[in-house]
Amino acid sequence: MDEEYMRRAIAQAKQSKQYIGCGVVIVKDGHILAETYNKQKESCDATAHAEILAIRAAGGQLGQKDLDGCTVYCTCEPCTMCLSAIIFAKVPRLVYGTSMQETFPDNLPITLTSQELLAHAPHHIDIVSGYLHDECATLLSK
Repeated sequence: MDEEYMRRAIAQAKQSKQYIGCGVVIVKDGHILAETYNKQKESCDATAHAEILAIRAAGGQLGQKDLDGCTVYCTCEPCTMCLSAIIFAKVPRLVYGTSMQETFPDNLPITLTSQELLAHAPHHIDIVSGYLHDECATLLSK
């Protein structure tokens, strides 16, 4: 099922108006709770990353802030803001395509790595990285 959901995330990313398209799908028990793409430019909101928007929508669908039992599928490795939101939402599983280093090779907005952030978090997340990497990497510059 990972492939189906990641392909949906890729389709979402293709709708983005950002230089780097990012798409996210959140799934629980085989049901899609949210799917979206990054919308910073169109919303004039620096926090309108796909992960943040999807977490808000999924929480609304569940009627709670905790996303226990959910998987987040993301075309790019989440930035520290988004990974923090994933941690706060208690998401147990994350699947992503391209790394932050690959996404921003010369211009990482924050140099703290996902591994460093997770090392300080009490919540464990099962991470699958590089999933459908080549297809996700094509979204890095439009």
